[in-house]
Amino acid sequence: MRIALVAGLLLPFSCHSFALWNGPLSPSSTSCASSSSATDTDTSLDATTVNGEECVKTVDVLSLESIRSTLIRQEETIIFALIERAQFRRNAIAYKRGGFGDLGTPLGSKENDNKELCLFEYMMVGTEVLHSSVRRYTSPEEHPFFPDRLHLKQMDAMPQLDYPNLLDETAANVNFNPILLEKYIHVILPAITKDGDDEQHGSSILADIALLQALSKRVHYGKFVAESKYRSDPQEYQQLVEAGDADGVMRLLTNEKVEQKVLRRARLKAATYGREPLLAELPPMSEKMGSHTTSVVAAAAASAVVAAVEALEDEPGQKGKVDPAVIEAVYKKIIIPMTKDVEVAYLFRRCGREPPADYAPDRMSRDVTEL
Repeated sequence: MRIALVAGLLLPFSCHSFALWNGPLSPSSTSCASSSSATDTDTSLDATTVNGEECVKTVDVLSLESIRSTLIRQEETIIFALIERAQFRRNAIAYKRGGFGDLGTPLGSKENDNKELCLFEYMMVGTEVLHSSVRRYTSPEEHPFFPDRLHLKQMDAMPQLDYPNLLDETAANVNFNPILLEKYIHVILPAITKDGDDEQHGSSILADIALLQALSKRVHYGKFVAESKYRSDPQEYQQLVEAGDADGVMRLLTNEKVEQKVLRRARLKAATYGREPLLAELPPMSEKMGSHTTSVVAAAAASAVVAAVEALEDEPGQKGKVDPAVIEAVYKKIIIPMTKDVEVAYLFRRCGREPPADYAPDRMSRDVTEL
């Protein structure tokens, strides 16, 4: 019961949520899904038919039944984003204030005379201004990295959306993006990129933004996990919080077996997605494959087997676009610990207490300096 509830409470943004803050939805209207929409994969949604198209309401998209596979889908989003960023050099000048001179204030953002922006910050703020205007940060699983720079005013043409109240009202106060951004620049980037500069600053920053938004969604799902676990045993969590026992809360919410499965799955996917298929014996592709179909399937299967075997070997520096061991380390040392920090911080606020200093949004309870 707990497993189903935990999985159900995690909101899918990679497939559904772009439509939530960018689609023509309102409390009384529906979102009509085309043949390529997420409703094709989420058959549990209660859809209605409007003008021959299947439609669902926002509250249905966020229902427990529609989002049980969210965390696994998020793994693909994060791993592909890591691979995408790894193709560029470190490009350290993009994160250095003054590296490109005075960039000014991004269009539509609040001015801050006391803080000069680096190129990465300039592009990130500009992106968040645009996304804010089309309702991104009204979604309960979305968190801006620079909220002080945003007016948080959506376009008049965009109606308000009807989100179910799954979280406690204190949830908005739990935003771990400050420490996530710090660890991304100083820990994750050095691990997945080669040192140096390739002058592809804009492209690498766009990859940064996509990856950071995916990581942010993933770690802040901890609030939904925490709410689910609290509902399963509210008395135990309340007692631990009232005693100020953050370590006890952490022990209660930790499931090491599940964490190990996540790590192994992330490593296997990274090995599979991060390598080229075995094409040496692959016949030319055509519309009429005929007898060659078996050869294509065999080559694909062989590539997957090789990737799986290499992923299971505990040897660093394996071939591929990104070392699978590094991807696993990102999950082990950053994503999972920060998600649990979010859970602890949320549970303390949920139970009426301020979280301990170790669970402040500008730090991790267990600091990480390298992968």
